[in-house]
Amino acid sequence: MKDISLILARVILKVANQDEVDTISKWKNISDKNASFSNSMESYWNLLTEEKLFPRLDCVRKRLLIRINSTEKEQTRKSPMYFLSRIAAAVIFILSIAGLSIYIASETNLFYENNWVEVSTLAGQQSKVTLPDGSLVWINASTVLKFHQDKEERKVSLEGEAYFEVTHSAHIPFIVELGIAKVKVLGTKFNVSHYPGSNITEASLLSGKITISLNENGETVDLHPGEKVVYDAEKRLLSKNEVEVQKDILWRQGVLCFENEPFNNLISKLERFYGVKFIYDKNDFKDIHYTGTIDNLNINKVLQFINLTIPITYEIENKTIKLNLKKMR
Repeated sequence: MKDISLILARVILKVANQDEVDTISKWKNISDKNASFSNSMESYWNLLTEEKLFPRLDCVRKRLLIRINSTEKEQTRKSPMYFLSRIAAAVIFILSIAGLSIYIASETNLFYENNWVEVSTLAGQQSKVTLPDGSLVWINASTVLKFHQDKEERKVSLEGEAYFEVTHSAHIPFIVELGIAKVKVLGTKFNVSHYPGSNITEASLLSGKITISLNENGETVDLHPGEKVVYDAEKRLLSKNEVEVQKDILWRQGVLCFENEPFNNLISKLERFYGVKFIYDKNDFKDIHYTGTIDNLNINKVLQFINLTIPITYEIENKTIKLNLKKMR
């Protein structure tokens, strides 16, 4: 698969020889999955919007081509492995600039079938995506966002948390599908949180207007700026309140705000945000809530900060944290 990825890179960069072109052609014919991946990668590389999204991209492309052409001239003095590694590094670099992590493996694809694109982040990561219609999406940690390449299809699927700045369209509504609910907008700024395994779905509106509707019973709630809706799937309770919605998007600047947050929810958010794993007895903390603001602190400082109001002991080993509630005598 490594050889195929390198050859595919050369084909996309249009520096492949005929044998390499034939190799990719045969590889694409092996399965529809191979063909879909190859075609989607090539389409992505040639997207006209890339220059708009990444002004330095054209310059980088030219540098890559110059670098590769220069490398080809030196093939007689450089080993084949050196040549291949330079191309691989170039492709990895340009894809990183584009903001997408790609695995060329049988179980992982950047582009899904039926024109769907998936962008995901791991724990401790964040990303920013510009959708085909020009809408902007900031993606929080451990989140999966899926969308259509067609700018006329303003529909996305979200698992995790994201902040949206939606381009206005009077005729084409923008839909965010959350599994148990969906958000419908025309043009607005809002934050949505819907993580797998959590009973809580939240939406906060900064400007414009959105409508939240539950798939289960069709119940709908309209939100106006400064309002937040919370749905508890376990209790089947939908509530709306006026809040400081700006606090809900501070995660983009590395700031986390908690208001009477159940401790177990706090830990889940810290795991996603810092890319760590907590080991602790949830029953010890089930009745404990936390209020506070964590402003760009490392995880060790965060634990010290929490310890000011909740007595805890902890041990940090790499990315694993053993946590205990300090017993009061």
